[in-house]
Order: sequence, then structure tokens, then C-alpha cells
Amino acid sequence: MIVEQAVFGEVRGAHALRASSNDSKDVGELASRLDLPDTAPPGVAWSPFLLGFAHKARYVLARTFLDPEANRAGMVLAHALITPLEEIITASDLRPLLALLITEPAAPANLPTLDLMLGDEIPPETSDLAAAATALTATGTGPVIRTGNDGFDNLVMSLWGRLWPEFRRSFAFRLSFGPADLVETPRPALVCTPPALLARWRGHRLLDTQSAHIASSAAALVCGRREGEPLRTFADEMAADLTSFTDLALLEKAHQFSASEPGTISDTLTAVRLIDRLSPSPVCGAVGKANLIDRLVQHLSQASAQDLLTLRNLDPQGFRATERLWTALSRRLAQHDFPPAQDKAFVRMITDAAEESKSTPSWRNAVLKGLSAAARTADHLAKALWRWVEADPAIIRPAWTAINPNATMQDVLAATAPRTLRLQAAQEILELSREQGLHRLHGATAAAAFNPAAAARLQTSTEPAPQAEGIRLALAHATPAEVVSCAISLDDSRIIDLAAERVANTPALLANVDLSNHTAQAIWSASLKHNVDAWRGPTDPRAVFDTILLDLLDGYPPPAELIAHLSLTPLADLTAFTRRSELWPRLTHPARTNMLRATARGWLDQAPGTGPAPEPELQVTIIDHPDLDKLLTQLASDGVSQAIQIVVLLAGFSEQRFLAWLRIAAARTRPFSMEESEAIGRLTQERRWRHVPAKLLSMLRQGRQDVRPALRACLSLVGWWDRLRYGLSAVSADEKWASLETLAANLYPTGPGHNGLWERSGGRDSDLMWSMNGRAQWQHSLTRIRLGGRPPSIRSLLQEMREDFPENPNLSLLVDDCEFRDAT
Repeated sequence: MIVEQAVFGEVRGAHALRASSNDSKDVGELASRLDLPDTAPPGVAWSPFLLGFAHKARYVLARTFLDPEANRAGMVLAHALITPLEEIITASDLRPLLALLITEPAAPANLPTLDLMLGDEIPPETSDLAAAATALTATGTGPVIRTGNDGFDNLVMSLWGRLWPEFRRSFAFRLSFGPADLVETPRPALVCTPPALLARWRGHRLLDTQSAHIASSAAALVCGRREGEPLRTFADEMAADLTSFTDLALLEKAHQFSASEPGTISDTLTAVRLIDRLSPSPVCGAVGKANLIDRLVQHLSQASAQDLLTLRNLDPQGFRATERLWTALSRRLAQHDFPPAQDKAFVRMITDAAEESKSTPSWRNAVLKGLSAAARTADHLAKALWRWVEADPAIIRPAWTAINPNATMQDVLAATAPRTLRLQAAQEILELSREQGLHRLHGATAAAAFNPAAAARLQTSTEPAPQAEGIRLALAHATPAEVVSCAISLDDSRIIDLAAERVANTPALLANVDLSNHTAQAIWSASLKHNVDAWRGPTDPRAVFDTILLDLLDGYPPPAELIAHLSLTPLADLTAFTRRSELWPRLTHPARTNMLRATARGWLDQAPGTGPAPEPELQVTIIDHPDLDKLLTQLASDGVSQAIQIVVLLAGFSEQRFLAWLRIAAARTRPFSMEESEAIGRLTQERRWRHVPAKLLSMLRQGRQDVRPALRACLSLVGWWDRLRYGLSAVSADEKWASLETLAANLYPTGPGHNGLWERSGGRDSDLMWSMNGRAQWQHSLTRIRLGGRPPSIRSLLQEMREDFPENPNLSLLVDDCEFRDAT
């Protein structure tokens, strides 16, 4: 190794280079470093002292003396050896070099360039080496202070031999009179100071020469003790780049934090940060660094929000494959239960994650990913978010960025919304919900921040129809009565539906509602779809419905389905409605059908038979109603008059149904009263029925004399022969002769001469008017007999006719009639 020499001292009254082994201008630059650091205090002994430092590509080792031959007091003489920096730091033993320095304040006679071989032998440990190592590796500022310069040279040699080459590169030492003269860069690591000036170093690290105890593994490593081997191994595992005692102290802390058991996330994180500083290359120490990251990942599984916050500025460039760290952070957040005790830390976390300047990209992305996952897997985050918003409304937009709520997340938030929320907090959420169309969340927030009416009004202005989920949530805290009130005031079909549900559960909600209001009617109508008993809601349902029907007739129709729904309730019976006949044409199916049926039933239940006849539409329904026959059958026993009156009022009641009823009534053991019988006859006469008189005649033939008044009442519908036969009415002689004429014409259609009847009866065929037809002949011949003309007599004629038709009852009736029986 080439070693240059130089001598510095007084030159024309100033400290400067006096001579050197070469002419390099760099040597002259060393003059200020080889002078006293400051003016020596009077009476303080300091000479000589050893100093060493790196300068550019050289390392300077020098010894400085007080120059007794100088013309000015306080001047020094310094002998310096200048070596290549990269070569000297590889040498462990500087004692050969130290031996070349002057030992007296006299400059060498000549200064040749030297070629020196330094050995690797490590100088022996001095008594104060342990104390120096302990002080150098302890936490503190400024250099380590050694009292006095006696033995300082040996301490420096002992330290040098045990330092890493990189340590040696920056290792500097010298004399110092106090902190004020420490002006160079880098600062010396070790200084000696006169004992008289020790008080100036209050607060600095002082070398305790009385103690040989090694206080740390870093100190042990510096001293080459086995206690420092674990730290050396750790340094190798991490590929730590140690260049100063400060680095060594940091390495010791990193080792302590990384090896602590059970350890904390804070300890491990500190170790990661320190190693990242000490080993900045990601390709070096990969295995050791990976183990450290794994340890940090393990801690994350139980990390609190505050723990996770400490990672926000972590950007370990000296570590490879840190993705698993950020993945673990995301996973921890996704599975976190977000307890209230950690709310402040989470608020800070979300704030920092939302701003690029407050965190590293990796941490920010991991936090956002984890929070987003937490928002979608459980309701813990949703519950926490409402707490955070209530405590600090400013967190809303950062939180929104963090969780990026979608349709699923809004349902979780809506389900966990608080019952009350500060307006300032609610406004932000409402605005964001509107912007993103999260109507359910908007509704839940509105419910928490406003009274029901205001919440509903706000929600209806935001949520487009026919969507209604948000409106339902906006009214989640409203009482049923408040929901009904909101529906009437806002007239929104969606709130009407909600109000209808409440009314369906509690119909009495309509008791004090003005049902002349169209919206109130719509609520009533919709409630009937859920519960038909909701018709009972108004205080006087009958009066309300009648008013609605009157409005319909007057041109103010109610909601389309209201009448249809009410037509399925007892209100459908309109027997007491005064304008019923006007109403039927205005109603549509099925309301018309239902109300006709109900009214028919009501009419039948109200002891019918009095009052005006039902209108045609109602009559048709009554007649078709199955209860009509049941009622008439019941009345057949002891209410015949009422039954007849019911039929009288029902113009469409058929003769066949009446006959069926009459058979039932006739089967009674009690005969008809005269009034009942006459009522039957009058009805029959009025309806001009043909089969009922026949039934009555049949009953009469069977001995039912009680039907005679009925037959007399419908006499025009009874045949002449029956009237004659049963004496139902007086028959004149003319009627009898006319009946005979008709009977004869039917039996002998060609006239009296048919089959020789006329001659057999005692007459002469020559008297017959053969030019006439049979009927005319009978009229002419019977007139002659009645006037008493030539034979035959009426009696003999009838006798011959009965001989021809002995089974003809009408003929027998005439034969026995006094009109003809007593005739001559």
C-alpha cells in the first residue's frame, strides 16, 4: 500500500502545509482538519493527540503536537500519513502505520512516499474497548467522549481492528475541546477531551473506563465477543449494509424486535422498517426478510385498527413479494368485527386511505379492498359506518370511496340504519344515494333524519315509480296513522299501498278520516285487497258508501276498484239505497253483479211482499237467486198470501215455478183460505197463465173446494165446459145452445145428416140445408128446433148423439142439463 506523508504547521504565521511526499493539491486541503479544532483553553493539557478521518479517496492518520518552536502561541505541528481509502479499510492492524508517525514535536528530515504492507492481525483488546463499544452502540447524539488522550491511540487501534471494512470507511476520531468545535462532516465517532473540559460534554455519551461490562449484543459484536454472534448472524440473514455505529445500534433493535416472543405487530413492524433501512436491496437477504414478513402477516390476524394504521406509510422497498402482507391486511379487514372501541382508529384509517398523500399505494389499496369485502360479507362494517358517520359526518365521502356500496351493500346499510341520525350526517348520505340511485339506502337515511312526512316527501321526489322499497324504508319509523296521513297528503300510489297495508291490519285507522277525499278512498280500496273486513274502518261505513254511490251518480266517480271491492262486503246490499234504479246502469261487472246479488239477498231477508216492485235489474237477480225458492217453500206452510205477493212483485216469475210451488202449497193439510185462494186466482188472471187454471181444476176434481175462489178469480181462463160442469159461474141458455152447436159440429162435421143422425132422431133429411157447410147446417137446424119447428126434438136428438158417443162427457153434461132435459 502506497503511503504519502505530509507535515503541517506554521507557515508565515498561519497553519498550512509545510511539506509532503508529493505535490497533490488535495494534500493542502487537509490543513484545516490537522489544526487544533478550537483555541485551547488556557492551562489545559492536550498534546499530543491522534486523529484519523477519510478525505475523498484517502484516509488520513495523523498525530498533532503543540509546536514549541512556532513564532506564535498555540500553533501546532502535525505529521500525517495519507493512504488509499479502499486499501486501508481492508487492513485490520494499523499499528505499523501508527509507528511511522512522529513521537516528538519535530518534523521528519525527509518525507518519502512509502510502500507499506499492513497485516490482518487484530490488535489486543484494551481495557476500555468494552466501554467504548458499549458507548458507541448506545443511543445518543454526537460522538462518544473519552477522557484524556493517554491510551487513546491503543483504543483506536483496538477498535479499528474489530470493525467491518464499511465501518472503517467513515470511522473518524480526534481531540475535541467541546461540542462547539464539532463542525466537520461526517462528525467523528470518538473524541478524546482533556479531563478539565469534561463538564462541557453534559448530555453526551461518556466512555466509562471503569466498567468492562458489555451492555449490548451490538457492543459484543464490536468487541468480537461470542455474545454478538447472534447479531452477526442476523445481519448476514438480512444482508444488512452496516456503515456506522448508528446502523449497528439499529440492527440490534431490529434483532430484538424481530426475536421478541410472543412479540407484537408494533415490534415486528419496527423490525421491518429498520431492516428496510439497513438492507435496501430486495435481492439481498430475501429469505430472512421473507420470514420477517411472515411474522408480520401472522400478527395481522389479530391486529386492531390502530395496529393496521401503523402500516399506512410502510413501503418496504428492500423486501420482495410483499403482496401477501397486503393480502393479509385486506383479509383482516374483511373479517373484522369493527368494535366501537376502535371507531376513532377506523375513522382515521378511512380518511387516510381516501387521500393519496396520507398513505402508501399498497396500504391504501389493501385497506380499500378489505373494507369493500367487509361491507359485503357481514353487517359489522355497516353498523360501524353509521356510528362513524354520526360521530364525524366528514367521514362519509371517504368511507363511500372505501366501500363503494352497490345494491347488496345498500341493503345491509339500510337494514342497520339507526333510528335517529344527525341532519348533517344524513345530508351527505342522501346526496350520495341520489347520485348512485341507491333508493333503499336513501329511504332508510331519510327515516333516521326526518319526521315521517318529510322523509316520505323527500323519498317520493327521489325514487322513481313504480319502485317503492325506499319509500317503505322512509316510513319505517312512522306509526300506522302517520303512514295514512302521509298517503293522503302526498297522494302517491306507493304510499297509498303502504297505508292500505296498515288499514288492512287496523281498519279503525279510517274512523276519523274524511273519506270524501279521493286519496282516502283509494287507501280504503287498496286495503280491501288485503283484508275484506277493512270495510268496517269508517265510523259509519254504510253512510260513507252511500255517499260514494251518490257521488258516482252525480258525476264524481270514486277510485276504480273501490266499488268492486266493497261489492264483496255487506255494504253491497243496497235495499235501502234510494236511487238504486239509477245506479245499476252506472255499475260495471263484477261490482254490478255482486251488488245485485247482495241486494237480492237483502230484499229476500226483509220480509218481502210489501212496498213497490223491485226494479227490473234487481227482479232478474231475485228470481235467479236460489234463496227465493227456499223462501217460497217456507211460506207455503203458513204464509201463502206473502208468497203470492212476492210473486206478484216479481213480474218475471215463471208459471212453471209457480206451479211447482203450488203443488207444494197444495200438499198442506190446511186448505187455502178464501183470501189466499183469491190471491192465487188474481195472480193467474193477471199473468194470463194457462196451466195454473188446469191445476186448480184438477184440485177441484179431487175435492179441493178451497180452490173455487181461485178459479172464479181467473174465470176468463177457465173453459166454458168446466165452468158449466163445476158451477163456477151462471151459464145462459144462449151459451148452452152455442156450446151444443160447437159440440155437434165437432162430432158430426158434415152436418145433422151425418151418418143419418137427423132421420134417426125423427127428422127428415129434406129439411136440411144441404147447400150449406156442416157448421152452418147445425146452426140452421138447431135454431129451428129451439123455435119449436118440425121434428126432431132436442131431447131425441141428444139421445141419438149420446148413443153414438156414450163416453163424451160434454155431451152427457148437455143431455142432463135442464135446458135440454126439460125441453119438449
